[in-house]
Amino acid sequence: MKTNLMTRIMLSCLFGAAAAASASSQTLASGSVRVDSLTTRRVDNRVDIAFRLNLDSLRLKSEQRLVFTPMLVAEGDTMALHPVIVNGRAQQVRYKRSHRATDYKDGTQPTVVRRINGTPQTVDYSQTIADISGFSHAGLFTAEDLCGCGRLEDQTATLVGRVGTDTNAWFPELVYVQPAAEARKERQEKGEAFLSFRVNKTDIVADLFDNARELAKITRTIDLVRADKNVAITGINIHGYASPDGPYKNNERLARERAAALKSYVAGLYDISPELFSSSSTAEDWEGFIPKVAATSSIKHWTEINRIAESAMDPDAKDQRIRKLYPDDYRIICDSIYPRLRHSDYTISYTVRPFSVEEAKQILKTRPQQLSLEEMYLVAQTMEPGSEEFNEVFDIAVRLFPNDSTANLNAACAALQRGDMAAAAHYAEKSGSSAEAVNVRATIAYLVKDYANARRLFDEAAKAGCREAEENARRVKPM
Repeated sequence: MKTNLMTRIMLSCLFGAAAAASASSQTLASGSVRVDSLTTRRVDNRVDIAFRLNLDSLRLKSEQRLVFTPMLVAEGDTMALHPVIVNGRAQQVRYKRSHRATDYKDGTQPTVVRRINGTPQTVDYSQTIADISGFSHAGLFTAEDLCGCGRLEDQTATLVGRVGTDTNAWFPELVYVQPAAEARKERQEKGEAFLSFRVNKTDIVADLFDNARELAKITRTIDLVRADKNVAITGINIHGYASPDGPYKNNERLARERAAALKSYVAGLYDISPELFSSSSTAEDWEGFIPKVAATSSIKHWTEINRIAESAMDPDAKDQRIRKLYPDDYRIICDSIYPRLRHSDYTISYTVRPFSVEEAKQILKTRPQQLSLEEMYLVAQTMEPGSEEFNEVFDIAVRLFPNDSTANLNAACAALQRGDMAAAAHYAEKSGSSAEAVNVRATIAYLVKDYANARRLFDEAAKAGCREAEENARRVKPM
């Protein structure tokens, strides 16, 4: 159902409680954007809303921007929620330059993504409305700003669902898993310094241009780690990079010798065993070149240039080919990109001692990266399950260990309990194949009313040893 905003507000009172509760197959932007995994969960006057926008079929010009604004509508009233902004390449660059990190008074941020045409891409959206007084039977609409006008009342809007009201419905039982103990907590602090060298020279000149400031980046990081009584430094590595301009063999020498010179310089500032210092190098930073070219809006032929950069061509031939075919772009590359590819990455490796639960509670607030997943889990066990602080622990855990299956499993459970289906589905994809992970995926299937798949997955989890899944399977509607 589509209508303009003012007409939709007048019609909103006609939507009764028996109206369809989900429109997970609804489409936006003339059918090029699909709404998936929609869930709305209401408890008292609070509503949790989550969905996923599938952008696979959407094509945006570089200068184009689409804005989708979810809204609650009931009895003639409208509550606009935080928008989803989808930018073309050039628009994304402008947005980053002109917008602050935070756009809302409550400290939250809009959901902003750059569309990469021709690639699979989804956007997970979630928002909690603490008080929806007056919206007891609200419809969830999405307004579409396809012209850049920015006025909600002028935009096309689509009904995508309704606010859930059943607070007593049965909810499948979830299982949090205690992570394995981390035998040795190894961590790293990393940074990037841009030192200036005299032409074809490799010695460190501390007062040359901005070198004093760049050297301070390295020493400041080392000092912070050394001052922490909970850690012990195990290694300090300097990795030097040269830019692709100039002969490859000379760049290889410069990167290697400059990294070694910087290592020796920094080692000489500290009473630390020389054996802990090391250096390494990359002759030409083509890996760093590619994203910087793509992000530079003034480079017209960035696709063709990056295709050359990604090829198996000889490094010197790559640089010469770009310079010959795209001379205007090459001048921009020489002025704006190559200087940023002459850098020295530094990595301070260290180990962290174990913490008691009480110590871990404090560390979680200041240096959460020093905790193991098990330590964070034990901290969560001292909190009220489902509380904001309880959920926050698992959010921190998965942020610090994004590829760990147990971290993703527990984060999926926390997301489900707070009604954030989009986040739960995202974490569940990376939660592994354990019985508890299958139980989570079964719960997601149940909540989107895919009962046949939910029952199958609950049975699978039960057979794999998850006792909670046995009861869940019994309660699911028959296939």
